[in-house]
Amino acid sequence: MSRGKISSALLAGGVAILTLLASGCLPKPADDGQGAGLIGQTPDQIRRATDSPDPAAVVAEASGPGKNPIPWENRKETSEPPLPDEDTEDRVRDLFKGLTQSRPDAIERWFVPLVVLTKIKDMHMSSPAEQDRAVRSLHADLLSRSRDRLARMLGRRAFGTATFESLELGACRFVGPGTDFNRLAYWTCEKNTVYYHVDGDRKTLTVRRLINWGRSWYVMEW
Repeated sequence: MSRGKISSALLAGGVAILTLLASGCLPKPADDGQGAGLIGQTPDQIRRATDSPDPAAVVAEASGPGKNPIPWENRKETSEPPLPDEDTEDRVRDLFKGLTQSRPDAIERWFVPLVVLTKIKDMHMSSPAEQDRAVRSLHADLLSRSRDRLARMLGRRAFGTATFESLELGACRFVGPGTDFNRLAYWTCEKNTVYYHVDGDRKTLTVRRLINWGRSWYVMEW
């Protein structure tokens, strides 16, 4: 087998593994369409650093001279994940504007940006070019899956007058560097709840997986 074919095979295999890791094995959560939980999160608690390895060296290498700094929330593990910021809420509102127009592509407004995924993921490729192709392929695959799921949801629900209320993070864990093909740390939260209103009725929808970049939260899997 030629070197080019080997590289292509390794790239395809790496992306397939990462897609499986990103999607996980969680069953699709049941959603009865009615909110039944607390809105938002508990108040901020005093952050306590744990004994997890200090990723400072990894952070310095990933950020590099002249590049955007790595957010503090992606450097150290704390007792609680960061609360979603105003940017996150604005992105969810933009998503709902798209839902009212039956546009599944509106997920792109809240989906993890390629630039963020590129900073976080390490696909263990032999060259920067192959690394870039692998991350782009992973991003495109995850986005396509989320867009398709959103399209199916739009076929079952009416969002004509839907307005966003709040976001509640689900079960969260801190992912240290080197755990899931990642060079930088991040928080990941599963079974997250979005509260919204339609014609005066309070409803919910579940987002399978969110990850953070600083205090901003993005969809990794719808």
